[in-house]
Amino acid sequence: MQKLGAAKISMFVNIGLLASKIVVAFITGSIGLYAESAHSFFDLVASVLAYLGIRKAEQPEDHSHHFGHEKFENLSSLLQALLITGTAFVVLFEAYQKISGPGEVEFSEAGIILMLISIPVTYFTSRYLGDIAKKEGSSALEADSAHFTTDVISSVAVLLGLILVKLGYVFGDPLGAIVVGLVMLYISIELLLKSFWVFMDFSPEKDKMAKIVHVLDSEKGITRYHKLRARIAGSRILVDVHIHVPHKTSVVDGHKIAHDIETRIMREVPEVKEVSVHVEPD
Repeated sequence: MQKLGAAKISMFVNIGLLASKIVVAFITGSIGLYAESAHSFFDLVASVLAYLGIRKAEQPEDHSHHFGHEKFENLSSLLQALLITGTAFVVLFEAYQKISGPGEVEFSEAGIILMLISIPVTYFTSRYLGDIAKKEGSSALEADSAHFTTDVISSVAVLLGLILVKLGYVFGDPLGAIVVGLVMLYISIELLLKSFWVFMDFSPEKDKMAKIVHVLDSEKGITRYHKLRARIAGSRILVDVHIHVPHKTSVVDGHKIAHDIETRIMREVPEVKEVSVHVEPD
């Protein structure tokens, strides 16, 4: 499965980035690199959560989850956002303390080289995860992609900070760490809001609802419809609608019309997992 494969790649990339950043942070003593190491550690935890969330979400309906396990992806995304938030506050606190008394950074060249390597790696990983998330409608991979996006931005900040240190400006290192913390905080708030919307059973975006309405409006076999409802469940959408057919319509024909509506809605909006059509005589 493509989603699980992408989640595995994310874990392996994070393991490599974490190991390299810890080693170079220890060598240089850079608070910016220590912040990046903490960032990558929680990115790895988030990747594991994304993998577990996707794996659980793919399980079929059972006696305790009649509508499937789709929301486990959103739970994974929520936990990832909370991890980023906690890490951001720790990084900001440490950076604030270092601003008043910046520590000495040794062998800043090693940190600069590492950042020059990690930036393209994290960028292309973020792009890959983002593409798969968009294609598969995966909120867990979307959150994971956001982690790598923050990594790109924060790595650039750390790189600039280390360059400033190399030029003799010691405040560059904690300044880079502060940028890392702020970027992480911004991304985490966005992810938290998205997860909140899903758990509150918000309806899909207007363009998706418009496509569903268009299918119903263009169906000639019905006289009218009402109680159209749709909600997001993980990476899928659940739709419920009541349709009216002419009074003399047979049960067989009514079923055929309902089935046709279900098929067309799921074709027009691939994210729709289930359509419940209630047939009523007019």
